[in-house]
Amino acid sequence: MQIFLNRRRVSACGALFALVSIAASSGAFALEPLVDRPQPVANDGHVKAKIAMIGFANNPYWVSVQKGVETANQVLSSNGGEVKWIVAGANIDVPTVDQAIRAAVTQGYNGIGFFIAGQGNCALVKQLTEKKIAMGAYNTLFQCVADDGGVIDYAQDQVTAGKNAAAELIKAVGDKEGKVGIIVSQFTAPGSEQRRKGFIEGLKGSKITPAGEGVEAKDSAGATFNAAKDFITSTPDLVAIYATAGGPFGAAQAVKAAGKQDSIKVIGYDFTPENIAAIRDGSMYGATGQDEFGQGYNVSIDLFNAIVGGKKPETVLQPAISLFMTKANVDKLDPAKLPLGAVPKL
Repeated sequence: MQIFLNRRRVSACGALFALVSIAASSGAFALEPLVDRPQPVANDGHVKAKIAMIGFANNPYWVSVQKGVETANQVLSSNGGEVKWIVAGANIDVPTVDQAIRAAVTQGYNGIGFFIAGQGNCALVKQLTEKKIAMGAYNTLFQCVADDGGVIDYAQDQVTAGKNAAAELIKAVGDKEGKVGIIVSQFTAPGSEQRRKGFIEGLKGSKITPAGEGVEAKDSAGATFNAAKDFITSTPDLVAIYATAGGPFGAAQAVKAAGKQDSIKVIGYDFTPENIAAIRDGSMYGATGQDEFGQGYNVSIDLFNAIVGGKKPETVLQPAISLFMTKANVDKLDPAKLPLGAVPKL
């Protein structure tokens, strides 16, 4: 008799699991729209919004963007929206992004958000907008996205972020004179280059000078580690390392390995778990965020609104929230300690 009862319980649990699975697939458990972020419009016409969000996967920044995309998909799933994260490949350049956009068009997406690799991507924005495909960009602000009919370009003001990073470094170093090693993604990457130039501009008039124009690491933490190690061994008066793109925690690891956390300040970008761990243990001085989650989420929601309701945000070019994290405020800005998708605030 006991065996029979246990079997009935197992059967009931199985049936309940099946019901939950069906409900989840039908969108019954879709997330509510996130507070303080773009709100999806009502889809009264039952329009199918099929949105491709194109990115890459060569450093932890992408994990946060992807999370924003996947969250938007859950929010929109019960309202006729589908958002898919698509990894474009290994090389971040205009031709690779263009190829991924064209592939998304072939697959029937009527909304496309993409990491904009350069001015050259804007020709497709104009071409596809004319074909009634909603287009959005993220990571770097380009005027052409607005001029050529794009819905949204949500990205950090990279030049301003670079200048602010310089100001924070000057405060951290104090009256000490020395050199800063600069590590970039690629000199051809517009966002990284804007951060580099803004930083150099921000250092003018201070006692800190660049140790050369910079070296490329192509968003690799390993390459960043090696570049930082080279700076440490070749520059006796090194007081800082500034990493403009992916993998800055590699520089923090090199500084920690050399036992120079107190004398060399590492400054990077993005509120990733790796960077935050380095800030907490003192091997990285600070990092500038760019609302990585929002770059995936906000763009997805605004594309949906344009597709189903013909609604565009008042401003196409939208500077992303870019706060500077140090050990003093890490708990206020760490995404792991905040509600899902919370807008960074101090």
